[in-house]
Amino acid sequence: MKLEIIHSTHYQYTEPIAESVMEVRLQPMDGVGQRCLAFKLDISSGIKPRAYVDGYGNVVHYFNLVRPHTRLSITSRATVETGLAPDADAGEELVHDFLRFRSPVKDIQGVRDLAREHSVAHPGSAESIEAALDGLTLAISRDFEYNRAVTNVYSAVDEVLELRAGVCQDFAHLFIAVARAMGVPARYASGYIHFADVRGATTASHAWGDAWIPGKGWIGYDATRPVRTSEHHVRLAVGRDYSDAAPTRGIYVGSANSSMKVRVRTRELQSEA
Repeated sequence: MKLEIIHSTHYQYTEPIAESVMEVRLQPMDGVGQRCLAFKLDISSGIKPRAYVDGYGNVVHYFNLVRPHTRLSITSRATVETGLAPDADAGEELVHDFLRFRSPVKDIQGVRDLAREHSVAHPGSAESIEAALDGLTLAISRDFEYNRAVTNVYSAVDEVLELRAGVCQDFAHLFIAVARAMGVPARYASGYIHFADVRGATTASHAWGDAWIPGKGWIGYDATRPVRTSEHHVRLAVGRDYSDAAPTRGIYVGSANSSMKVRVRTRELQSEA
């Protein structure tokens, strides 16, 4: 499947601010069944960002706007091919780093209890690991309510366990925490999920967990749906948790309040005959 993706982020400030410093992770990744065919990033005020590749393989664009401004717009346009064959080389030199805990992915009693409920019967078997993770994915979707009103980007897994509710970001963090407690390396993935309906195409920003399966590499588990990731999922960035893979992250100098609006659109491109 080929998808055209347009992601627009607009910041508005209540009064002029002196400076904005930002990083964005909006260029879709190559690998794990997808390939970015084209990418363009437009930033208001004619800003030309620079880019580097971080330690997780994410392309990071960054910029610094140093003149007073009351608004800022960031728009990315990408063409991505999904549903490709698995990577020929599934190796990951630092995979065991994804067994470590830090907030918001905490090693707490509730996480350990879930890990025991979904323990891997045969740790040396890829099929056994996958079966345990499938069960965990279904359990999170079944036992936790999707509710936008109860958490925020700073919520940790102990709060999610107490509320028994959250959003895709929270469910991804919970999946990652439990997988690590099960002894399975797991990472956070930010991206999109594409839906096609009779009126065309719609989409939304999304998040899920990737688990490392011996001999197969990274496999995505979307506890919000609940499914394994498919050609309808597009990875933007990965990391230990949300803070490593946030689509936009930055600070500004000034006393103004800010608001942010995000819009994501996708369109499936027809294959050339």
